[in-house]
Amino acid sequence: MLTVDLGRLQRSVKLEIEGQVGPDDPILADLSFRIAEPLQVRLEAHQAGPDVLVRGRMRGELELECARCLEPVRHTLDEEVTFLYVEGVDEAAAEDQEVYPLPATGWTLDPGPALREHLVLAAPAHVLCREACRGLCPTCGTNRNEAPCECEASDVDDRWAALRRLGSE
Repeated sequence: MLTVDLGRLQRSVKLEIEGQVGPDDPILADLSFRIAEPLQVRLEAHQAGPDVLVRGRMRGELELECARCLEPVRHTLDEEVTFLYVEGVDEAAAEDQEVYPLPATGWTLDPGPALREHLVLAAPAHVLCREACRGLCPTCGTNRNEAPCECEASDVDDRWAALRRLGSE
């Protein structure tokens, strides 16, 4: 678990944090994709008056599903991250301003939730195993990249038949 020691940060100009976020880390729970290899995280924390500015980079391999055939697809992640932790802001206001609240008690700062947000936003929403992916047969579910299926192609969904009749009148 990566943490920023606020006591050490107050005594120095900047604080460097390096570490890994593994696939079983709690901040990665319930994502729509998997982390294929541990994420390499390198952060620099700077004191900005009463606030803390954290900048850095996340690198790693994500495993997502092809949008057409559902086969696993690897995606390389190399994302720059910036978080601002502000003293005396509540979580609702922080969401609106895209900042994070500094903990009111304790001397450690957990960048995990902010890293998770950046990770979710950086992951592509639609990936293909290859451009020419033929996908799954909508009738029998066969992966058409691996084998042809014997299903007859339906030209028009029956729900659209009434509109088709209107066009022919």
